[in-house]
Amino acid sequence: MDRQKFKAQVEQAAREAKGIFEELHSWPELGNEEFKTVTLIGKKLKELGLGIERPLATAVVVNIKGTGGGTLKKTIAFRADIDALPIAEEAMVSYRSRRAGIMHACGHDAHTAILLGLARVLCGMREALQCDVRLIFQPDEEGNGSAERLVRLGILKGVDRIFGFHVRPELNAGSIGLPYGTVHGESRVCRIEVKGEASHGARPDQGKDAVYGAAEFISICQSIVSRDLGPDKAGLISFGKIEGGTGGNILAGQVHIDGIVRGENAQICDFLCSRMNVIAKGLSQVLELRITPEFEQGCRAVVNDEASVEMVKTAAAGKLIEMKELSLTVDDFSAYLRKVPGAYFFLGSGYEGKNNSGLHTSRFQVNEECLETGIETLAGICTQKL
Repeated sequence: MDRQKFKAQVEQAAREAKGIFEELHSWPELGNEEFKTVTLIGKKLKELGLGIERPLATAVVVNIKGTGGGTLKKTIAFRADIDALPIAEEAMVSYRSRRAGIMHACGHDAHTAILLGLARVLCGMREALQCDVRLIFQPDEEGNGSAERLVRLGILKGVDRIFGFHVRPELNAGSIGLPYGTVHGESRVCRIEVKGEASHGARPDQGKDAVYGAAEFISICQSIVSRDLGPDKAGLISFGKIEGGTGGNILAGQVHIDGIVRGENAQICDFLCSRMNVIAKGLSQVLELRITPEFEQGCRAVVNDEASVEMVKTAAAGKLIEMKELSLTVDDFSAYLRKVPGAYFFLGSGYEGKNNSGLHTSRFQVNEECLETGIETLAGICTQKL
């Protein structure tokens, strides 16, 4: 298609996306509560003459038909997550959150605005599209992850390839960070119950101290990664929450610990969990406690398909930063990639020369210049032959 016309459409879509982004940012909604968000998404898509589907109460799906190919066109999909986080915003922006204790601290408002901008561009270039495009606006990525639910509902039926992306404040706006192979690691959620016997703090011999047992368990588990896991493998064990006891002068009879296990693949996660079980069993015997770890499957690893990565690489020419490091953060986009090939990449959203606050922080801020880069890159993917 005409490059000048394409660029003009992208610029127009980016201007509208900026307003959408600021509106979404000012009214963030938590997972499975994104009712005002999906109303706005539906309104913008209907203004483009598109019919929408609502597979979940707070999910929106739209299909855009290309007219530039034959009757056996392929279908590619894009995912944008739409939920916010329970964090009080401290970023001093004119469009800051108007909801106490809730903010878009992970950039999902930018993802949503970019996908709506993409819809506008695609509707203006249907004749250049040799594929059909499905846009998925997904709720609750930060919570239990709705990707798996949407997959079970058949959201990928007829889809040949899928792409996801995420803003990244460590990269300057205008750049695209492209990883190969494994992007995000595998995860397990762990909950540990430590049961002992309460007693007066002055008579520890009459009880079995669950706090002491919990402290020993946490401490010893930190040696698993440093002593049991090979240095060429990536994994971690982190404990973020501990509850127990009734008073400072009473030995606790029970303690509850919450944590996470992460690894570059399922095998490493399984190994770390098995070592935690061994430690729990041994400590239970030594300290005469009952330490019981329970593990729940979290997100699977996000693994990019090579052909899909090449499509992103082509679309991001001139803006590309190849990324080699593995992240042990997770994303439920893995549920889509377990069904169809695709790629997950990063959209630079930082300000050059500025100390940009990280994701999930109260001062996180998106450089709005990234909106145009995102729209242009996604549209560039759509114009390629599968």
